[in-house]
Amino acid sequence: MERKSIIICGVVGFLGLLSAVTGFAAEATRIKGSQVQVPTPTECVYPRSPALGLGLTASVALMVAQIIINVASGCVCCRKGQHQSASNWTLALICFVVSCGSNGG
Repeated sequence: MERKSIIICGVVGFLGLLSAVTGFAAEATRIKGSQVQVPTPTECVYPRSPALGLGLTASVALMVAQIIINVASGCVCCRKGQHQSASNWTLALICFVVSCGSNGG
């Protein structure tokens, strides 16, 4: 492997690990039903929780990792030059859009 590939794999691996850790931490720190206070029948008081920030951090880390991989591998949207075949390129573009949609990106 060349040095550039090793660096990209290391960065993407780190972002994946960061995403997993912050995702599990968000789940562990989410507000439980027993923590919600109900001072009056029409009012609920929720305590502060770092779950939202941790979840957003996990999402952003995954999005950055996907962008890095797509750019480094020469994805459909980043490829320069002529496309091999119009039908193959169209199929690749459809798969790319579907994969981004299913990953939330």
